[in-house]
Amino acid sequence: MDPKALNTRCVELFQNPNVRLRLWNARMFWQVGNQMNVAPTALTDPKVDTCELEVMLSAAALTDSQCAAELDKREPGRAAFIQRQIREGMRPLLRSAHQA
Repeated sequence: MDPKALNTRCVELFQNPNVRLRLWNARMFWQVGNQMNVAPTALTDPKVDTCELEVMLSAAALTDSQCAAELDKREPGRAAFIQRQIREGMRPLLRSAHQA
């Protein structure tokens, strides 16, 4: 999946009601400067690996991930680890966007 489309999917998942219940702030995952309540259109510069973020947000949104297979090709078992952490109520540490 191309990086811009993947980021767009992450932003859409971030708006999902099941994800919103987690009370995560966008600045945890995207560069937003000093802004606290950021409009979804401003979420264009990810801090974290967007493939890992998509897997995490999909698990939180209770929907199928479009990136899990790609993530598992890079690092076998990583997608299942992230999904398990979310199911258990934790937030896994995601890799930096620069490490992806």
